[in-house]
Amino acid sequence: MWELKEYRFAATAQEAGALRRQGPGKGAYIAGGTDMYLQPVDCDFVVDINNAGLSDIARTPAGDLFLGAATTLHNIATNPLVADFAEGMLIQAASHCGNRPVRSTATVGGNLCHALPSADMAPVLLALDATCYIADEESQESVPLADFFVSPRVTVLDDRLLVGLALPAEAATRRCASYKLTRSAEDISLVQVVVALGVENGKIETARIALGAVAPVPMRAVLAEAQLVGQSVADISLDLVADAAAIAAGECEPRDDHRASAEYRRDMVRVLTRRQIMKALHDETTITKDSGGTVA
Repeated sequence: MWELKEYRFAATAQEAGALRRQGPGKGAYIAGGTDMYLQPVDCDFVVDINNAGLSDIARTPAGDLFLGAATTLHNIATNPLVADFAEGMLIQAASHCGNRPVRSTATVGGNLCHALPSADMAPVLLALDATCYIADEESQESVPLADFFVSPRVTVLDDRLLVGLALPAEAATRRCASYKLTRSAEDISLVQVVVALGVENGKIETARIALGAVAPVPMRAVLAEAQLVGQSVADISLDLVADAAAIAAGECEPRDDHRASAEYRRDMVRVLTRRQIMKALHDETTITKDSGGTVA
């Protein structure tokens, strides 16, 4: 049973920080609350941030995309400013998170701040080099999302507030592919793989391979990424793709649970990473079959 002594409302991010710190007792921020109602946080009061001005979605003149922390997954999935960013990968991720009632309430900030290994939006945002903006009543700082997660259910926030995320314009043109493996459409991820490739003049200049549900926190497979950077798209072979996928599988740290074994998850990272790399390259027929065989 979740027993609260007080429910507070904040009109700004600064007020939210002040309300949480004034006590008495332990406080927590709440927006959609979909995770908190399932697993209540140990706190004496909550600070509602739904009317704190943190629900905007905006594109800057330079092309950067800003997502307010309290914007719902439904708003992300239906907002035209998001539609053409990274080949619609954000829309795809948000559209496949839970069911419609959940998406209408759950927020992108909440999805990240609970720091679950299976957080649906985290791998996509990692692959697009998202930056977190964190504030209290007196200051604000930016932190790469890659440095945001500490351990399951622990982030760098402490008692500070995630106010929003920024995605650089450069990420908007990446060739992207993602896949979320689940037991049912509304279940949490067994494995999630996201690939985003920045291609210029026929060469891969930037590679991101992000994984979910296969480590203590959402992660990037940086060693696998390094296999792809600098490669000419026209010269990429099945062997190279298979090597990158195998390296990604070696980088993850899956565990056994009632949904799947660690061995199964690791093998699926290998399979899905290979498939998403090939899909992100768009034209699989250009990949050189130098091994003469197929890659499972």
